[in-house]
Amino acid sequence: MMLSNCHEAKYAKVNRTMKDGSNKEYECPVAIEFYNKILGKVDLADQLPNVYELDRKSFKCRKKAFFRLLMTAVVNSWIAYWELKYRNTPLLDFIVPLAEALMASKNLN
Repeated sequence: MMLSNCHEAKYAKVNRTMKDGSNKEYECPVAIEFYNKILGKVDLADQLPNVYELDRKSFKCRKKAFFRLLMTAVVNSWIAYWELKYRNTPLLDFIVPLAEALMASKNLN
């Protein structure tokens, strides 16, 4: 089941590759077609926070959750930055200046 408030309740034709390599045309809801188009970006956003993960055994559960949410926000910001115009910026080159700016901040409140 999938709910969407930005797609109409219409159907679109999509091609699926069968096991033997042939293509077959199916009808599916427009929301499913849209989701399948952006599926790679969703997977990327799930994978990248784990690349530079700050998970330590000594961290309390609250601290782990905080750093996970922080890293997810950083990765989402990098994806938006990357899609706008800076396609050749690696994630680490985005994280380092951001971390330095946060550490240099004098107002921590």
